[in-house]
Amino acid sequence: MQIWKVILTTNNADAAEESLSEAGAGAVFVTASGNRTHIEAYFHTQPDLNRLEETLPPHQNLTTEILPPLDWVSHSQTGLPVIKQPPFFIFEKLNQPKHPNGLINIELQAGRAFGSGHHQTTRGCLMMLDKLLKRTQPKHILDLGCGSGILAIALAKATHKKIKASDIDPEAVAMTQKNSCLNHVHHLVQVHESDGFNRLERGQKTFDLIVANILSNTLKRLAHDLTNRLSPPLYPNRGGSLILSGILNTQQQQITATMRQFGLCLQEKIILDEWTTLCFRR
Repeated sequence: MQIWKVILTTNNADAAEESLSEAGAGAVFVTASGNRTHIEAYFHTQPDLNRLEETLPPHQNLTTEILPPLDWVSHSQTGLPVIKQPPFFIFEKLNQPKHPNGLINIELQAGRAFGSGHHQTTRGCLMMLDKLLKRTQPKHILDLGCGSGILAIALAKATHKKIKASDIDPEAVAMTQKNSCLNHVHHLVQVHESDGFNRLERGQKTFDLIVANILSNTLKRLAHDLTNRLSPPLYPNRGGSLILSGILNTQQQQITATMRQFGLCLQEKIILDEWTTLCFRR
């Protein structure tokens, strides 16, 4: 499969993410450095640079290149060390633990789907899940934007509940199914191809826990739906919890303000390098 890579720097990451996503980027990677942000976006079809020049916010060094037909995510993971984020232990096949370690072990093959567990947004979600599951016992759970399925699998193994997972990318859906089988939780993880909530089965109207590790502009676009699909606070039960990541530290105030407009209360946040993970409750 041919992949095009677009690179630029800007001081308006939010607007750049939105423009690149609307132009068809399958994945956008953001690295903050001072007041400038370095962005790499990956496309399955050739992007229109002239159109991007018109829609992007003020930027510098806009370039594009065609990548050789390699499975870049899998290629980049070869030989990577294990990820130990207690109680979770994430590894690829070559690093499979030889002895019991008392942790929740997750074997991962990312393929072309975004989400390897090495990104700080995923690590922040795992940390937040550990904190949340120590004080709540959610029954109805959704991983929105599941990528390679790491969070859905972690939730299935930690809770032994059925997990709904969804992603707009059919390759991510296929990879989540594959990794669920690899980790023996395929009977618990139900995967759907969906843009937001559009194609999710209507059987489950609300969720006790929603995890969404996706682009910040998509989080803002889905804020109303995310709130409506959280379980309401009906005595004696508390309202549902929402874990959000994919958020730069510079974006957390805007995301928090957006969620508060819809009646959500910020419970906790985790900051890892330039990335923030937030936990809200309805």
